Amino acid sequence: MKKLFAILTGALLLASSAMAAESEGWLTDYQEGLTAAKKNQKNMMVLFTGSDWCIWCKRLQADVLQKEEFKAFAKENLVLVELDFPRGNKPSEEIQAARKALAAKYEIRGYPTIVLLTPEEKDFGRMGYQEKVSEFLEEYKTLAAKVKKEAAAAAPVALPDFKYTINIQYKDAPEMEGWMKAMQALCIEWYPKIVTELNSPDFKPYPEVNLTVRSDPKGVAGTGGKNIFLSKEFFTRNGTDAGAVIHELTHVVQAYPKYIPWITEAIADYIRLYVFEPNAPRPPVNPEKASLKDGYKSGAAFVAWLVKEKDPQIVTKLNTALRQGTYKDELFKELTQQTVDELFAEFLKSLK
Repeated sequence: MKKLFAILTGALLLASSAMAAESEGWLTDYQEGLTAAKKNQKNMMVLFTGSDWCIWCKRLQADVLQKEEFKAFAKENLVLVELDFPRGNKPSEEIQAARKALAAKYEIRGYPTIVLLTPEEKDFGRMGYQEKVSEFLEEYKTLAAKVKKEAAAAAPVALPDFKYTINIQYKDAPEMEGWMKAMQALCIEWYPKIVTELNSPDFKPYPEVNLTVRSDPKGVAGTGGKNIFLSKEFFTRNGTDAGAVIHELTHVVQAYPKYIPWITEAIADYIRLYVFEPNAPRPPVNPEKASLKDGYKSGAAFVAWLVKEKDPQIVTKLNTALRQGTYKDELFKELTQQTVDELFAEFLKSLK
């Protein structure tokens, strides 16, 4: 009977604690908070705390989070989520497991830790104890302004309404007429898609692109300006190989004033392998032999890793700098806080 009473009392305390948190504007369920953030387009403040044992957590509550100045600001600007890790009156094992998983996801090393997230769940900073509400809010506003600025800079530029023509020439290989017409249809479909992927301010794509098949026993394909040249011998041997055509069409769209081999080819192959052929088998990259200067497939894999692990908009940012003629390898340090060599070394390590 005493055991049952203790269980019921603990459950009531937990319920009342959760209700108290939510009554103060703090949700206790991460997914509920994320849904609210997306719905209301507000940033999310996720507090990892130990309410009944962590002295700095208690001070954060008393000095900042319970102050009217903070509450008024939060009501208008934030979705608040409290993930508590008490030593007594613990929640259910299921809730504990979910919170531990989130603590691992966000690499929580101490309490209190506040994780800041955009409505899209982009992690844009960490906060902890501050003595004054004004300083706490100033730090938050600085981080929020930075991520907002980054989002605005990375937002896709509106694609201009442009008309274009894809011309084909196969007089040197009349037997390839059917294939060339298929490539023409492919380019008609994918030209505007690639322009959208690699758009930048004031960019004006070529209104006309020319595909020509000609004899070139040792070559594959090449691009100069709006002209794409395809080797009759290579494409006869290798069937349709539409990906190679997309690679060259990407070069037309890139239109970089300076050819920097590794990154120009890496982005072109990224568009081919990860945008045009997202479900195709990936060519292996040997971490023991791969070089940053390889470009092409290993460079494409590196770019795809950067997109996934470092910055979803990094291709847009690199492409803009390349097209404007301002690209330098130091740009990677500016965008990711790591040099390009450090990033490539980390990428190779991830392959082992």
